[in-house]
Amino acid sequence: MLKHFLSAFPLTAGLLLALVSCNETGSSQAAAGSPEPPFVPAAGTTATGTATNTPGAPTPDSLHLISPGRAGRLRLGMTEKKLLAVVPAGQLRRTTYQDKGLTLPAYEMTDAQQPAAPATILHLIGDSTHGYILRRIRIYDPQYRTAEGIGVGSPFGAARQNLGLTKVRPTPAGFAAVSGQVQMAWVIDPNSLPTKHPEEMNSADIPPAARITGVLLYR
Repeated sequence: MLKHFLSAFPLTAGLLLALVSCNETGSSQAAAGSPEPPFVPAAGTTATGTATNTPGAPTPDSLHLISPGRAGRLRLGMTEKKLLAVVPAGQLRRTTYQDKGLTLPAYEMTDAQQPAAPATILHLIGDSTHGYILRRIRIYDPQYRTAEGIGVGSPFGAARQNLGLTKVRPTPAGFAAVSGQVQMAWVIDPNSLPTKHPEEMNSADIPPAARITGVLLYR
């Protein structure tokens, strides 16, 4: 009987060793192999949903932060009364603009920190009976930036990559790339555009290095 046990022992030991070896090999392959494809976040965000800054781009302060529908303390849809309450009178100059044959009120807003910087244009809509609200914001001051660092002076390619692109079209402010995702438009430097009629151009015609000369916020 002892002889029978000893003769069977090598076989049993070998079987155990083979099982252990297979288990370790499977674990190693699971650790070293390629996992399922990782979550791919939306353009301009990380997997946690936070904005990713464009390398080398300035980071704006709260008074110059652009986000959908907002530019610093300004918010699209705010009343003229609220606008006049948050922006000092010395920074505003009342003017007008034309829209579909109508003359509507607007303001040119200078910057408190850099008065010599290009003015921000604020378009209102409404009437004298019911009052006016802020309809559009045109930004030409390079201090204003999105959380990703996109603003006047940025390359068009960075805006397209981080904030999306819906279409390109002529606007009263110039030829612009429009992002419906964030309700912003990027006015492109005409000197960097091909010699095509604006109506014939598409997004592929705009060089990624083309510079942004204005940012438009709209509703």
